[in-house]
Amino acid sequence: MGRHIGRWLFWISGTAALAYMSWNLIFSDHGYLVYREEAQQLQLLKVEVIALKQQREQLAKDILRLRNDPDAMVELVHRELGFVYPDEYMLIMPEKKAMLSTEDTQDTERK
Repeated sequence: MGRHIGRWLFWISGTAALAYMSWNLIFSDHGYLVYREEAQQLQLLKVEVIALKQQREQLAKDILRLRNDPDAMVELVHRELGFVYPDEYMLIMPEKKAMLSTEDTQDTERK
């Protein structure tokens, strides 16, 4: 009878230890679920790094173009700052989204 209880205690304690280790393997602070989440974050960060590198390369090209081409500087001043020569006219066109929302507002007022 004593041997039976000893075997049962051995199996129960072994099963409990296995369950505890399995639980820690999956749900602990360094478990599988946290690992999977961090792997997803790593992939997102890698994509972001690639996009930032491309943006940096484009900005470097723009800087070189602005340093070497005077017409590029004039184009930038016209586009970004709205510079207009005295013999030019500036036409300010409303954005399409603003036009659509204005038309929607007018349609609802008519109803």
